[in-house]
Amino acid sequence: MDERAALRATVVAIDAHQDAIVATLRDLIRVPSVNPNYPHFDGVPTSTGTGESAANEVLRPVYTAAGCQVDVFEAVAGRANLVGVRRGSQPGGTRAGGARSLILNGHVDTVAPGDPANWASGDPFDGRLEDGRVVGLGASDMKSGLVAAAWAARALEIAGVGLRGDLILESVVGEEMMEHEAGTTATIRRGHVADAVIVAEPTAVNGAPALAPCSGGGTVFQLTIEGLAAHSCARGNHIWPGGTGGRHAVNAIDKAFDIAAGLRRLEATWYETRRHPLFPQGHFTIGPDTISGTLHGQTLSWAVANECRLEYLVMYEPTRSQADVRAEIERELASMYDADPWLREHPPAIAWTHTWPPYDTPVDHPITRTVQDRHRSVLGAAVEPQGFAAVDDATYFQAAGIPAVSYGPGSILTCHCFDESVSIEQVLAATRVYAAAAIEWCGVA
Repeated sequence: MDERAALRATVVAIDAHQDAIVATLRDLIRVPSVNPNYPHFDGVPTSTGTGESAANEVLRPVYTAAGCQVDVFEAVAGRANLVGVRRGSQPGGTRAGGARSLILNGHVDTVAPGDPANWASGDPFDGRLEDGRVVGLGASDMKSGLVAAAWAARALEIAGVGLRGDLILESVVGEEMMEHEAGTTATIRRGHVADAVIVAEPTAVNGAPALAPCSGGGTVFQLTIEGLAAHSCARGNHIWPGGTGGRHAVNAIDKAFDIAAGLRRLEATWYETRRHPLFPQGHFTIGPDTISGTLHGQTLSWAVANECRLEYLVMYEPTRSQADVRAEIERELASMYDADPWLREHPPAIAWTHTWPPYDTPVDHPITRTVQDRHRSVLGAAVEPQGFAAVDDATYFQAAGIPAVSYGPGSILTCHCFDESVSIEQVLAATRVYAAAAIEWCGVA
């Protein structure tokens, strides 16, 4: 069987099993797999089964039916990763002298749903059908990508298509809380490596999935701003000329607002100066995400807050180092502090609490070209590389020396939202492209 015949037979198998593909996605959504370290809403319904491990049991029979050798293992107790290896006729990848191997990777954990009352059906896990879409927590991020990858391999098996190189399916835990060592990095350390990776994250915005060979980096910092407590009714004395000012009281929240305004000015400068050819202008940002002002740890209205905490997420270009980004922000903060008598004497403490490095696979790399070519041939439309709007586990494959791109059904605009949903046609389109990419990359046996 040549590659054209293999692709035709596989697409026929996908089209004939559309209902089963959708059913698998709905079943997967119905098993809650909220990351256990994500802040939860107390009223999260448990439905039938719970957790990442239970959700992976939905995918396991699809992996098995696809002809995979299944590896279920825990790097963190109670949180099982699922890997399926569909052995090729020349296994091991080019590093071992075999044919090219490919990983299709995704994460099974989700964010928390929030109050179920804010979901139209009242149940974030119902996986209902609505206007050609599947609705439910994880529909876009990213259970649809996992199902599309699993069914691409299943369709190859149904069509009787053997590959020369290994095709590896991965459904990992931990991604939503940056726990790559529990998930993707754990699979790498276990020996599941390949010549390239497609991460099935949601890259579509409108229409078919987009091709993302890079992402920006993300880093989080927290500022703890000191104030001086006093009775809040004397605010006029605190802030206007002629009063005692900072000798008597300093509202830490006011100082936080001043700092936020300064960082907003730096963000505006980034809008004009920080560019990358695969990202729209303005993508690289310094975003305030949490603020908490307290009096000795309590939230009160009748006394000035003596402490305020700000937390920011910074998104920066793939070409920049995190050290460079941190240094720029710390220089800007130091300049602000120097201009303010209170902050100069009481500089806020800064803690860099989380980091997610970027990944950057060249647009002319063979895996980028393979996905681009298969998208065009299977879906009949061109797809131009663009940067991934968020961050994902492609970073940690690149860190291990494995080139990766992101390509998958679902839109970032519906992720982490109430009534999260995915277009069924996007799921089927991704399934066809994954199968076609596997055929071209791994070769037909």
